Amino acid sequence: MNMAWIFLACAIFLLGVFKSREGVLLQPRLRNLFISCIVLLAIAWNIRAHMPSSNLQNLIDLSFHFFGASLLVALFGFWSAITLLFLVALVGIFTFSGDLVEATSHYIMVSVIPAIFAYLVMRAVDRFLPKHLFVLILGNGYLAGFISTFATGLLIYGLQQIFQMSSFGSSDPLGWFLGLIVLSFMEGSLSGMLLAILLVYRPQWVCTYQEDQYMNA
Repeated sequence: MNMAWIFLACAIFLLGVFKSREGVLLQPRLRNLFISCIVLLAIAWNIRAHMPSSNLQNLIDLSFHFFGASLLVALFGFWSAITLLFLVALVGIFTFSGDLVEATSHYIMVSVIPAIFAYLVMRAVDRFLPKHLFVLILGNGYLAGFISTFATGLLIYGLQQIFQMSSFGSSDPLGWFLGLIVLSFMEGSLSGMLLAILLVYRPQWVCTYQEDQYMNA
């Protein structure tokens, strides 16, 4: 099982490199942005906020850190995002822990899967909602961040129950659900806020933003 995590993560990474070979990853003007995203997210993955011990027994030792998968999909597209997130996992987890299995499993569970859900949300927003800047920020930022995290948490909990993978979370459904709502809200809020800031000051960095469509609308 341990080797399966490594092989699967490497396969996804190589597929991402192949799919994004002609995409934004090769644009020289964004090279510094890519490096900055890798470093900042690697740091963010190692900065955790804990809920204080209190009477909230159902919150089960909650620990939060910004995942960033949804935001990277909004900035660079799906394949480029999961390519960058693999490097984030290596820098942010493997460099500090030396555990390649932990790094690759973390990459798949809290990077690739949320990125898939975020991409689906963004496609739905683009197809079914009007071309408006507020809709873009709300849909691709707040909504995509919240739904991708919430859906991933439900999937992880389901896998835990099916395969008895106790390392992925508590067996208390109420505690898992409450913690997931808080975590999803934080992820959506941060993603939406950062996306809004980038759209104001650096719209050229956001690949899901097409100026001709949104300005004409």
